[in-house]
Amino acid sequence: MKEKHYEPNPGVGCDVTHCKYNTIDCRCSASRISVQNEKAASKGETYCSTFCPRGTAG
Repeated sequence: MKEKHYEPNPGVGCDVTHCKYNTIDCRCSASRISVQNEKAASKGETYCSTFCPRGTAG
């Protein structure tokens, strides 16, 4: 089954170059994003659980 590609969300930047959802202009093209760590008290304690390494199907 071929994966559907989404247009980048202009409001969501992404600097993670090894994520398959990162576009050439540093935008996130995932259909949805999920940021986790309910106990986070600072930006550095949060993480994007939508991350998927380039070259993987999931």
